[in-house]
Amino acid sequence: MRKLDCRTRRRATPTLVATSLACLALGAPAALFAQDTNQPQYTIRARVPLTIVDVVVTDSKGHPVHGLKQSDFTVLEDDRPITPNNFEEYNSDEVATTPPESAPQPLPPNTFTNNTPGTPQSGPINILLIDNLNTPTQTQQRVQLEMLAYIKRMSPGTRMIVLGLNTHLFIVQGITSDKELLKAAISSTKNIAITPPTQDPGQDPLAKDIDMAAPGVRTATGACTDEVNGGLMAARAEYTLTAMFQIARYSAGMPGRKNLIWLGGSFPPKWDLTGGNCYDVTDALNTATDLLARAHVVLNPIDSRGLRVDNNTNAKLLEEHYNMQLRADQTGGKAVYTSNDLTGAAESAIKSGSNYYTLTYTPPNRPLDSKFRKISIKVDRPGLKLVYRPGYFAIDPENDPGGKAIEKVSPMQSAMMRGSLEPTQILFKVRVAQSPTTDALPSPANEPNPKLLHPPYRHYSISYVIDIHGIDFGPTPDANYRGGFEYGVRVYNTDGDEILNSVSKTVNPILPPAVYKSMLTGGANAHQEIDLPATGDYILRIAVHDLTTNHIGAIEVPTASIAPGPISTTR
Repeated sequence: MRKLDCRTRRRATPTLVATSLACLALGAPAALFAQDTNQPQYTIRARVPLTIVDVVVTDSKGHPVHGLKQSDFTVLEDDRPITPNNFEEYNSDEVATTPPESAPQPLPPNTFTNNTPGTPQSGPINILLIDNLNTPTQTQQRVQLEMLAYIKRMSPGTRMIVLGLNTHLFIVQGITSDKELLKAAISSTKNIAITPPTQDPGQDPLAKDIDMAAPGVRTATGACTDEVNGGLMAARAEYTLTAMFQIARYSAGMPGRKNLIWLGGSFPPKWDLTGGNCYDVTDALNTATDLLARAHVVLNPIDSRGLRVDNNTNAKLLEEHYNMQLRADQTGGKAVYTSNDLTGAAESAIKSGSNYYTLTYTPPNRPLDSKFRKISIKVDRPGLKLVYRPGYFAIDPENDPGGKAIEKVSPMQSAMMRGSLEPTQILFKVRVAQSPTTDALPSPANEPNPKLLHPPYRHYSISYVIDIHGIDFGPTPDANYRGGFEYGVRVYNTDGDEILNSVSKTVNPILPPAVYKSMLTGGANAHQEIDLPATGDYILRIAVHDLTTNHIGAIEVPTASIAPGPISTTR
């Protein structure tokens, strides 16, 4: 048999740096994977000049209307008729009635896989943001109770991510349909108000915030008559805006529609304190909202304070509600600010966001002139209500609305996002072994964050078995098979907002026919080592990416689920 020829190359990305590469060993001659054909696609495609518009259609009672055809819709852009390239209906009732698949087979200890049969996953992703930064302290516990009530009656198969916001955005629970995991996330102490050092626990965070500078927010010099509170509110606005930008970037790597349920008190408008305009975030807020829409995120803000007796007399409150509705309209969502039924509001937002029609078309006016393009949609049936985004700015997708180049995110970086989808285009298993002892020396090839990772280290050994059916191996002129893919690990803290360490490898194997045939049956073996802090709980995000097709496989493994045991090492 010919010797396996592993030709390597060095490949860098902003956060995942390829290191010295190793050959893949021949897998065991056994059928290790069964293809899961009911999993959704997760293909990263190149940018194309297409406009995607989701349309929620309801009857006079607010119930979703199903069964419409493309011919029932009339689409106009800047008053010019449009013929959609693609038309598709999404019906949550069909998802709910789909029978679950067989239960997954038990795995050996410390073994994990992204091939997990269960209830088919489809429909939009719902992002539940519990915003304690902009919510009165006395309201926060009520928000938790109301959301727990929603989870109890949530439809099976509903996919949800739980985020939290205090002085920074953090992940409480990655994407899941497991009600018990979602209940635990919402009940987590992370969602109990974290009082900043300068804030009195008895004060309302809507009226006073932490004392920090707010870069990027325009301040009206000399016009603010209350500089202390003005600076505090500007800081709160900056935290909120930063969270919006982060969610847009985070969501852009996930295919399809994302329903963002934002439970908070308000969005930052142009504040007027005792007659003085202290700052103006209008431009930044427009930019953030536009980026959410371009990431296919539909914003549904819910005022967690509920109905208040001064709704019609308090000018500041009216301005806040107008701002919430404006941001929702720009993304095709709906704002709720006059209801005490937070459970019903969340349920309605998720239901309407799970029953919709998607129209995709090529814009008739191609030049990217940054001007607003108005979208108008009608249905040839009386008595129906349509909700969709009213248009978009014709901006180069490589740039943000301010003309600044957007940092490109590689498919591997998208796959490595904490809490995101666990795609199954490439199936694999990993065995993770934790060293029972610590070490003062780091593993080779690691890319640690020196500010966060310090000795003593605890070594983790990751052994892969990769199903190469999901990887493109093309025939070569000499009758061999050649492919190229990368695999790697990121270490996150439990909040998902800090990367402690990472390791990645890229391989370009050339396989003789006999080796290729054997790997189709037994998979390809690979090995990596990575260091973590000696104590604490962390999350391992593990992914495999085919360089030719951009197929992806990924999984998350909490270190709390890994038992100490023998560890193999190549150091």
